[in-house]
Amino acid sequence: MKNNPLIFITNDDGPFTKGLEKLVKIVSEITDNYIIVVPKENRSGYGHSITITKPIRLNKINENFYTCDGTPTDCVMLGFYEILKNRKPDLLISGINMGENLANDITYSGTVCAALEGALRNIKSIALSKIMPKNKNKDHWSSIDKYLKNIILNVLDNKINKNHFLNINFPNTHYKDINDIKITNLSKRKPMGKFLSRKDAKNIPYFWLTTERYSSNIHKIDSDIWAVDNNYISISPLNTSMSEIKNLSIYKEQFDKNKRSR
Repeated sequence: MKNNPLIFITNDDGPFTKGLEKLVKIVSEITDNYIIVVPKENRSGYGHSITITKPIRLNKINENFYTCDGTPTDCVMLGFYEILKNRKPDLLISGINMGENLANDITYSGTVCAALEGALRNIKSIALSKIMPKNKNKDHWSSIDKYLKNIILNVLDNKINKNHFLNINFPNTHYKDINDIKITNLSKRKPMGKFLSRKDAKNIPYFWLTTERYSSNIHKIDSDIWAVDNNYISISPLNTSMSEIKNLSIYKEQFDKNKRSR
């Protein structure tokens, strides 16, 4: 790792969260060469969206801290082009998200997709999320304090394959109860939430999407959901390429056959 690496910090929860505060504190122990560009307010669930229907404003809070009124992906793009002037960071970290980003839900996640945007620009990138407590359970951050710095140093010291980035989830448990760090695959579960139907003061219907997750007790041992459920820190390597390679010949044969039958 080179001295004083340049680290780009972003998120989808906005500027005033415990997750961002924790991340900045840990990053500042590694380097003083970092910038923060985050949405000015919560942009959870914005996925990989960009803003093209209105102007985007960048607000400078201090020398290395900016907010943006766009999406998490806008934050990465604006930070790269306007603040860094195309200077490539040594690492992009998106998070720490206040809540899990596991299984198929990553496609909705502004946190994960900000890291995706970094990876698409050949920037070494990771997404960080922490499981939040259910009901009145204790909110544990000691595993972040204990493990995250070394995880970041490990990523800085080692290569991530081209087109890859890392999705990291911490369980909500005390660091003494963490079993290990586990490299995982994404699990599968039904899409999240359901719509609540209500009416406003003028008796006009509106709909509110909940964030309930479908859960199952059956998850493979090498999956991200199994890992966090069993007190492992889950690290899932993801690929920016959405092309299907393995079964390409099947589709080629299918459409070639269709052409011949006309």
